[in-house]
Amino acid sequence: MSKIDNITTEAKILAAAEVIFLRDGYSGSRMQDIADLAGMNKALLHYYFRSKDKLFEYIFDKKISLMFPKMEELFDENASFIEILSGFIENYIKLLMANPFLPLFVITTINKPDREDFLEKLPIFLKRRLIEFYQRDLALGKVRKHNPVQLIISVFGMCVFPFMAKPMLKKMSNMNDEQFQEFMNQRIPEVQGYIKLILEP
Repeated sequence: MSKIDNITTEAKILAAAEVIFLRDGYSGSRMQDIADLAGMNKALLHYYFRSKDKLFEYIFDKKISLMFPKMEELFDENASFIEILSGFIENYIKLLMANPFLPLFVITTINKPDREDFLEKLPIFLKRRLIEFYQRDLALGKVRKHNPVQLIISVFGMCVFPFMAKPMLKKMSNMNDEQFQEFMNQRIPEVQGYIKLILEP
């Protein structure tokens, strides 16, 4: 594995920790692996970050902010719920294409019994805002009646599942990485089309 060069010591540690934690998860990661990738001894690593917990929490916070990107720019009062959801689908799939290990990293972390505190970091506002726009358009007759929570979970599932199952999908469809990326580009209008079929009156 190549060393991480030309950046500050702390930045080297964070870049190396991100690689190791995303690859191996919390339990499988060792501070020595992070030090080796950053090109330093473990004592120096501990000088900057005294524990694996603190370093992991920093990386998790950074990644959770990516996995649930700030969506305020999509919540245009003049936009329909379908338009907002379509914009979310496009942004979210493109984000996951750039960070394919992200869903597994976040999900395995928040599902650990001793990591319940990480649940508090999830952006509950996102679901609330989406439901508000859905209820507005439902009252205006612009969408059909559905359970909005079920709908939002379905959207997340349609976006995230291919990345969680990437090795299986590549094997089943005989795809290489480049073909998988193209497949996911094609999935954006596919999922958007499903949402329109479900929601349009």
